[in-house]
Amino acid sequence: MDYTAKNYIISENKDFALVNKPVGMDSEHAMGDGFFPIHRLDKVASGLLLYAKNPISAKKLSEALQEGKIKKKYHIIVESTCNTSKEEDETLSVRTNNTMDRGSSKAKRLPKRGRFTDYLYKDAKKQKMFPVKKLRRGVKEAVLHYQVLQEKDGLALLDVELETGRFHQIRAQFSAHGFPLFGDGKYGSRQKGNVALHCYTLSFPNPEGGEELHFQVEDRDEEPWRNFYEKP
Repeated sequence: MDYTAKNYIISENKDFALVNKPVGMDSEHAMGDGFFPIHRLDKVASGLLLYAKNPISAKKLSEALQEGKIKKKYHIIVESTCNTSKEEDETLSVRTNNTMDRGSSKAKRLPKRGRFTDYLYKDAKKQKMFPVKKLRRGVKEAVLHYQVLQEKDGLALLDVELETGRFHQIRAQFSAHGFPLFGDGKYGSRQKGNVALHCYTLSFPNPEGGEELHFQVEDRDEEPWRNFYEKP
């Protein structure tokens, strides 16, 4: 497939290019010379990806990223049954929000909203993150927040926002709590298909004027995403 900048840029000026990355595109190398990636998206993921187009803008946007001024939100799909009671849901919420409560990995359903705080270790050889119980050399804390938007046919569509930006963070954390992303065989899913991870909204300060720019794109037009957008 031809992964060139001109095919996927949705907004551009002299300082930046914003790309709606397709599944399979390498976020670091595919755009070619003259583009400086400000953040990353896994090759198996899709969605909004920001590039600077000159060294000055790259410096400004990289600083904005470090200062938490670049904000991203993701949609994901996980397996989640819908047969728990309100009382069970509230109990599960307490367990789910605990740091690495391994009991939560046995749960069949996520509460409507929650926060994961985990310790993750990156195995460089396997290019995979593993949950561990305590901090040590090579281990980093990972924190995210999520909200369940819809549940249908044993799947749940979630809105996710990161506090930290770790390698494979969303994929590793949801897997650690017993809810691997749809299609993510690397982290335990048995579902066939592309990994259901999509960066749907991104905001950042304009390198030239400093005003906040906000962009949003639709989810992928494929299964299982279509399940959540069919008309009644």
